[in-house]
Amino acid sequence: MTTEFPPGPEPQPPAQQEPWQQPMPPAAPQAPRRRPLFARPALTAVIGFVVGAFVVGVPWLVIGLLGGPSAQPLKLPDTLGGFTTTQAAVTKIADGREAGKSQIERSDKAEGENASRISAAYDGAAAVFRSYSDAGLESTFQVAAVRADSPELLVQYEDTAALGLAVPTTELKRIGAVQCLVRNGTTPLGQPVDPEQSVVTNCQRTGGGLTVQLQNTTTHNAQDPARFAAIVQEAWTALSR
Repeated sequence: MTTEFPPGPEPQPPAQQEPWQQPMPPAAPQAPRRRPLFARPALTAVIGFVVGAFVVGVPWLVIGLLGGPSAQPLKLPDTLGGFTTTQAAVTKIADGREAGKSQIERSDKAEGENASRISAAYDGAAAVFRSYSDAGLESTFQVAAVRADSPELLVQYEDTAALGLAVPTTELKRIGAVQCLVRNGTTPLGQPVDPEQSVVTNCQRTGGGLTVQLQNTTTHNAQDPARFAAIVQEAWTALSR
């Protein structure tokens, strides 16, 4: 006798799972993440230093090289405008006498001291100072030069009409790039001006990091500003080489 079992339920396909119900594959091991560049203290310090050097250092460098005082030495020529140094003129006149030697020593000392004072007044810029003379020491002038710009020469305003003068007491004359101050004799308004009563006191050229100044120290043959302007220009050219 065979026992038959009743048929069981038909097999059902496995239930379909929703995506969120499906098991996630095991996560792959991740490589250690690199820290951002600016999160690294050492590198941040280096970048900060470089940026700081650029922001602060470059303008300082430009100012120092282009706008600051220059220590490049200056040397005026031994002759200017046909004049020799005062020491050379004294040497020739004294002909070895002791008085001439002492005067030359004083001139040398004065020139060195004046150059140092000019340099100090211009924040350490290179400076030079020399005295020039004709052969008979009748006409003399001094030339100073400094590697820095200077303000232009200034002359005070004078109301000549109110003062009853034909020309101002002091005039500013421009000869090319050179300025000169001329001191005039007193001439009443309406009277002709005698040019022989005028004396050039000083001249100057400045710009591009160089100033050349001339100070006239005598009145002999000192009436023509163009003559002194030419001497300033000669010195300027010699120092610009």
